[in-house]
Amino acid sequence: MNKITNARVDISLLVSRLIIGAIFILAGWAKVSDMASTLGFFSSMSIPPILAYIVAYGELIGGIMLVLGLCARYAAAFLSIIMIVAVYLTFPMGVQGFMTPLATLAGLIALLGNGAGKFAVKKQSQPVAPKV
Repeated sequence: MNKITNARVDISLLVSRLIIGAIFILAGWAKVSDMASTLGFFSSMSIPPILAYIVAYGELIGGIMLVLGLCARYAAAFLSIIMIVAVYLTFPMGVQGFMTPLATLAGLIALLGNGAGKFAVKKQSQPVAPKV
């Protein structure tokens, strides 16, 4: 790849990380700051309280990790699991219910496959392209 293409990829990864990370920071903070409501909501879906804490703090911390580019692939993998469950739980609500978790999952999968890019606090090893 040439320098211009590399710069475009790195900038798009940065913007994606910032947007998706912000989504999770806001969602995680909303859950953590009102844990009583979060526990009640999770309980209404028969989800154990420990998972409410894992999801709430996982979203908050995972979002921060994405924004910083700190172990972004691990954060994206963990948050992808949360979004897969969210898609599954919201699927019965119809298209309007699962569109947002599905779109967020798509962005996480892109970050999972490509890593944090150049503009990151700590880069993970990038996948090596096969030689042709």
